[in-house]
Amino acid sequence: MKIKSIFYFTFLIAVLNFALLTFNLSKANAATISSAKDTITTSRPSASAPLASPQAASASQVTIVDNGSIFLASDSAVLRADTGETQNTVTVASMSAANTPSSNQRIVYFNSTAANLHHQGDPITTAISAMHTMQFTVPNAIPSSGKIVLTFPGSADTSASPSATTFAFNGLTSANAAANISYKLDGSATCTFTVSAPSITCAPSAAIAAATTITFLIGCADASTNETSCTLQSPRLINPTKTAAAGTADLWQLIIRTQDTNSVDIDTTRIKIATIDSVYVQANVDPILTFTIAGVNNATAANNGNTTGCGTTETTNSGINSSATVIDLGTLNNTPTAIDTKIGNIAAQTLTITTNGINGYVLTGTSSGQLINPATGFFIASNTTPASFPNGTPWFGIHACGLDVSGTTWSSGSDQSCNSYITGSTGDICDYGWPTQTSSVTLASDSTGPVANSLTTGNGITSVEYAAGIDASVPMGLYRTVITYVATPTF
Repeated sequence: MKIKSIFYFTFLIAVLNFALLTFNLSKANAATISSAKDTITTSRPSASAPLASPQAASASQVTIVDNGSIFLASDSAVLRADTGETQNTVTVASMSAANTPSSNQRIVYFNSTAANLHHQGDPITTAISAMHTMQFTVPNAIPSSGKIVLTFPGSADTSASPSATTFAFNGLTSANAAANISYKLDGSATCTFTVSAPSITCAPSAAIAAATTITFLIGCADASTNETSCTLQSPRLINPTKTAAAGTADLWQLIIRTQDTNSVDIDTTRIKIATIDSVYVQANVDPILTFTIAGVNNATAANNGNTTGCGTTETTNSGINSSATVIDLGTLNNTPTAIDTKIGNIAAQTLTITTNGINGYVLTGTSSGQLINPATGFFIASNTTPASFPNGTPWFGIHACGLDVSGTTWSSGSDQSCNSYITGSTGDICDYGWPTQTSSVTLASDSTGPVANSLTTGNGITSVEYAAGIDASVPMGLYRTVITYVATPTF
């Protein structure tokens, strides 16, 4: 009896050793796939957060539970509906800073309004899709009836909504896989794809030799069987949502298997895919406005330093150089000078504006009143609305010209190179206006910024002519007034 027990025990050990040997021999034929990697076009996690409070119809913002999801400007966000609601898609404008841990809430602002109401707890999601470029080298050959299996983490998810546990397949199926996956196998071998989330299986049409480097581009619409890079990206798989703490990557495991005709693994490997928060980068640019006034010397073209507007016949003739703060029209007389049959004297200044206002600027002027002799109360007539000098009548005003000046406001036509002559003129006639304390005049404007004054383009540079003409009815004396220019940038 004792001998039989020893024999049975010895036999059992031998059987176990044989089974172990068989198992080890089977595993000895397998190898680890080498040089395996999966590069994704964006590692940004998808965002999904529940509403912290109900959202009314036509709301332009929602309050969410701060679960680490980040919604960025220009994101397309979906307010998903529960029973009796209608789903809305909105564009994100911004997201508030994190609140205190006790409140654990943030606000997502929209560029427009969400038309329909949504209940507390309904999710708002932004799906971030990425193209996957997988490359690996197989140590052993794959038979023509074998398989290559790519298995993503977690359970099946074929939806277009981000998941917390896997890469959502976003409608990727066996029927459309060939149009969404480009690849390179061995020679002219092609794939017959079977998609069963979370796996994608390629059945090669021909054997694949050992040491072959294989490439799959999931989310590439090149639809080619010989591609190692993509020229027409069409990201498909949706990145999982954020789980790890901010600044720490979520790691996802992809399993790559090659199999024989019996679906038994030949070679395998496991690789990691990291998704991590986007990094905010910001810089501040302070608002800029420079505004200068410069005088134009006597006997100089009024548009000196300005390449746009003002006729070449418009030359200063007051006999006194202008400065940044003083315009002296000199001595007026009732005999028009050679410069014009109606205008007596002309002086000028150059006004230059620079601003980084995105909507440009407006240049306006107001005055203390008319060109008046305080001793007598007599003034030389002017008009707030620019008009041409009247024949034989005392008149005073300014004329603006430049790239940013309206030609129809400051001349009798649309041509800024207007001719001040009334006799023998070939161009439009310049118009002159003068503001009051309460009625300003607009000299120039540019609705598209930034405005960097340039002698090449004339942008931001305005020439201002001051002109006066009299007749014998104007009493002697010193006539004076003050004009104030205001440059208003629009940021």
